[in-house]
Amino acid sequence: MARNIILAWTNPASVADVDTIEIYRATGDYTDVNTTDDAAFRAAAGNPIASETVGQAAAVQQYTDLAVTTGNYTYGAFAKNAGGFGPGDRIDSVIAVP
Repeated sequence: MARNIILAWTNPASVADVDTIEIYRATGDYTDVNTTDDAAFRAAAGNPIASETVGQAAAVQQYTDLAVTTGNYTYGAFAKNAGGFGPGDRIDSVIAVP
């Protein structure tokens, strides 16, 4: 059965140079593999599932990934501008959709 996954993150303390927050979903558990290599995680995930307009600095934002099918997933949210990616993070535990 497909599920909706609600993701929330806190924007960077300064968003002056941030254009979007890119949301990635990788199939499998990427929480312990290359934990400091965000580029490797994004490559494994492929294209972002969403590109959200950044809101206010340090504000909490949300995105809902609709109708996610059965499997194990790792999500990440990364700040981006024309120069590339800035700060970001992945979730600390894999999400299992039954």
